[in-house]
Amino acid sequence: MLETRKKTYSRRSVIAAKPTTTAARTTRRTEDDDDDVNVVSETMRKRRGRRTHEEEDSRDALPLPSGKKHKKREEEEKTKKETKGKKRVVLALFLLYSSVGMILVISYLRLLIVPDAVRTKAMEHAEFLFPSWMGVNETFLNLLPALNPDVLNSDSYYNATEHLIAARQVSDMLNAKPKHPVVIVPGFVNTGLELWKSKPCIAKRTQFRQRMWGTPAMAKAFFYNRTCWLEHMGLDARTGEDPDGIVLRPVEGIDSVDWFMPGYFVWGRMIEALGEIGYTGSNIHAHSYDWRLSPEQLEKRDGYFTKLKKQIEGMRETNPGEEKIALLAHSYGDTLSRYFLEWVESPKGGKGGANWVSDNIATYVNIAGPTLGMPKSVSALLSGEMRDTAVLNELEMTLGPMINTFVEKLIGSLEEITLVFRSWSSLWSMLPIGGDEVWGGSEIAASSSTTSDPEEVIDETPLSADVADANFLTIREFKNQREKKKWKKQQKEASATLTGLSMDNSLHFLHDLAKQTTPANAETSFKKRTKDKWYGHPLRSKLPNAPKMKIFCLYGVGKSTERSYRYTKDGFGEHLGGGGSDEGNVRRHHHRTASTSLTANASVVAKQYKLDVESDPSQLEWQKGTLSVDGDGSIPLVSLGYACASPWRAKTQNPSSIPIKIREYAHLPKTLMEGGFQGISEGEHVNIMGNVDMIRDVLKIVTGHGDAVEERISSDLPAIVRKVDENRLKSTKRGGGRRLHRNKAGF
Repeated sequence: MLETRKKTYSRRSVIAAKPTTTAARTTRRTEDDDDDVNVVSETMRKRRGRRTHEEEDSRDALPLPSGKKHKKREEEEKTKKETKGKKRVVLALFLLYSSVGMILVISYLRLLIVPDAVRTKAMEHAEFLFPSWMGVNETFLNLLPALNPDVLNSDSYYNATEHLIAARQVSDMLNAKPKHPVVIVPGFVNTGLELWKSKPCIAKRTQFRQRMWGTPAMAKAFFYNRTCWLEHMGLDARTGEDPDGIVLRPVEGIDSVDWFMPGYFVWGRMIEALGEIGYTGSNIHAHSYDWRLSPEQLEKRDGYFTKLKKQIEGMRETNPGEEKIALLAHSYGDTLSRYFLEWVESPKGGKGGANWVSDNIATYVNIAGPTLGMPKSVSALLSGEMRDTAVLNELEMTLGPMINTFVEKLIGSLEEITLVFRSWSSLWSMLPIGGDEVWGGSEIAASSSTTSDPEEVIDETPLSADVADANFLTIREFKNQREKKKWKKQQKEASATLTGLSMDNSLHFLHDLAKQTTPANAETSFKKRTKDKWYGHPLRSKLPNAPKMKIFCLYGVGKSTERSYRYTKDGFGEHLGGGGSDEGNVRRHHHRTASTSLTANASVVAKQYKLDVESDPSQLEWQKGTLSVDGDGSIPLVSLGYACASPWRAKTQNPSSIPIKIREYAHLPKTLMEGGFQGISEGEHVNIMGNVDMIRDVLKIVTGHGDAVEERISSDLPAIVRKVDENRLKSTKRGGGRRLHRNKAGF
């Protein structure tokens, strides 16, 4: 019975299992059918998709329809472009920081000594330690004292102590010791500026009295919010004073002028050399200032010259023997110092009396001073450009929006920079002085040309003596974008309007443009220039009645320096955007400036002209829209030396016959290994502060051995002096100038 039941159960189990197997088969068939259907459906969808894409492609070839889809597509394209632009900026910053890092590493290795075992291993495995593209070989490694200590004993090795060695040499040779207390008046952008009050856009990332100019803190604030940083660095366009909610003031003391950033000296080398021969903080004073301001504004806002007068008097009275002061000035500091030397004795100024300078100043040392102004200030105020930045326009025309995005992210648009420059009254105080008599005065009226080379109608060849008889500015304008394209292709039927301006009319042109956006500085400068009289005027003011005082003019020569400019109207060209019209330019820039205090009229474009880098002729002296001559890289030779060589040696401007000596330093740059990052023998405008030869001369002067410093002129300065004197004499005979007297030097 039990067996029967088992069999029955087994049979039933089998019978029960059969339907299950059949159902599974049915289910599998159904799934297979579904897969077939899915494959068919997918195939049909792909075919429909292909047709859809083809239809979209065909639609792309037609004008885009208006409406929400069109706007959405534009937004997507804009987002993609912005993303690409950000990636390019990140890449550019990475390359920049990598380059700086490599320089710092090399500089560190140059001052580091390692054990012989490590040095040997590095030499043996150099090919594995350094990639081949770096070009590092055994010869290069042997130049590093870290890997070859013998370099330390060679004459070509720079170990950052050459200025100290020079100080010891002066001390040993002349038994030189501190004599005259030293007062330093630093140059343009050489003083650190700190934040006393800020706007919310940057307040979260800054601290009270944080540096906004100088030290790495400046870079932190800049990259956090570039536009906000520029707004803080600018001044109010309507008043020329602090904008609402922003207060920047100069850092006080020697720390404000010694090092701009770690590894980049300004007065640092000079101060170290002074310390080497015995000077201390008690007889060295750096009279820092807000370099954005003109001399008049410095006294009005900060009482700068009043404080300088009291500082000099105090240092003389507390110094053993009451020795007079040695006044050292660099760059824009010369403009301020000359202003002070006349202001301090004026009844309307410092009221110090006719003998104040004679009683308090032993010597005045003018280092790279722009006595006749700086042509670079014209291009900076006109378009925010100089020769070194003109390449950005060239790249922008070549690479289009890519480089435009990079430049604006990295340093800000030239529109913003132009407005910041115009808000600084100091730049207006450095405009060229002397007019057509000094800078050339051949006026060319506006003319139209239908040739492919319109330059033929204008004589732009400068004289060898650095005095151009042609125009200072040449401006090219086109009627429309079509004419500009024709001119680019050198088509003869293309036309362009050329306007050549002398120095006098160039300054009028600048004032007319700038007063629309920055009326305070433009109007003040125009009135000052029209009157042509102010404290420290290099061609009008008399030197102090101080026969025992000595004046030294020290500057570099032999470096290419901007002298004249070519501009074009910044209103036509596919790279500008906004349809190439002036209205487009206004709309394009409106959002950048309307919320700031940098402009008095946000609807007016500040940068209406740009350097004409496309029209450079074959002459080698024309580069990136600029004509360069001899100078120190920032100041032309005529501005550096003419006043010291001619008018200041004439009885009319030097009634007490103050002895004046000129000392030129040839620009002799060396490699990084031989001269360090800024060099020890350069004549460049800033790097001359580390020139060992000049430091040696300054030490002789301040220790009372100025007679050992002989005059040295190696440039074409005598020819320049003769040419300018001839021009001024002709102007005098026509009744347009003052009477001239031949100077003692016989230039």
